[in-house]
Amino acid sequence: LNEKYTSITRKGLALNEQVEQYVIELDKLNSIINGIEREMVFLKKRYEQAVETRNFTGIQLIDRNDELCILWEKSNVQEKLLKRGEDVMAQRDEDVRSLNVELSVVQHQLHVTLKRIPEVPKLREEVMRLQEQLTAVRKRAQQLSEELETPSSTMRKHRDLAGKDPDQETLRAKISFLEERLSDKKEALLEKELILE
Repeated sequence: LNEKYTSITRKGLALNEQVEQYVIELDKLNSIINGIEREMVFLKKRYEQAVETRNFTGIQLIDRNDELCILWEKSNVQEKLLKRGEDVMAQRDEDVRSLNVELSVVQHQLHVTLKRIPEVPKLREEVMRLQEQLTAVRKRAQQLSEELETPSSTMRKHRDLAGKDPDQETLRAKISFLEERLSDKKEALLEKELILE
C-alpha cells in the first residue's frame, strides 16, 4: 500500500510538474499572443496612418496637378501675349524706320529752303519783273487779238502752208512720245537738282 501511495504520489508529482510546464508554456504562448496582438495593433495604426498619408498625398497631387494645369494655361496666354507684343514691336520698328525716312526727306527740304531764304528778295524782284513782263505781253496779245479780229487789219494776211495735217492716230502717237520724253526730262532735272543740293 505504501508503494502504491508512493507510486501515486510520484505520478501526481509528475502530473503536477507537467501541469506546471503546461501553465508555463501557456503563459509563454499568452505572452507571445499578447505581443503579436500589440504588434498587430501597432501595425494597424501604422497602416491607417499610411492610408491617411496616401490619401493626403493623393489630394495634394491632384491639387498640384490642377495648379500645374493653371500654370500651363497662364504660360500659353503669356506666350500669345509675348508673340502679339513682338509683332506690334516689329510694326512699330517699321513705322519708326518709315518716319525716319520721311524725317530725313523733310529735313533735306528744310535745309534746301533755308539755303534759299537769302535769295527771297532777289526772287521777289524777279517775280515782280516777270509780272510786269506778263502784263505787257497780255496787253500786246490783246492788241494783236483785236487787230486780227478787225477785218480791215493789215495783219489778217494769210497764206496757205504746204504739207498735210496728220491723222488722229499719228497725232496720238506723237503726243504719247512727247509726254514720255517730257517725263524723262523732268526726272533728269530732279536728279540734277538733288545732286546740286
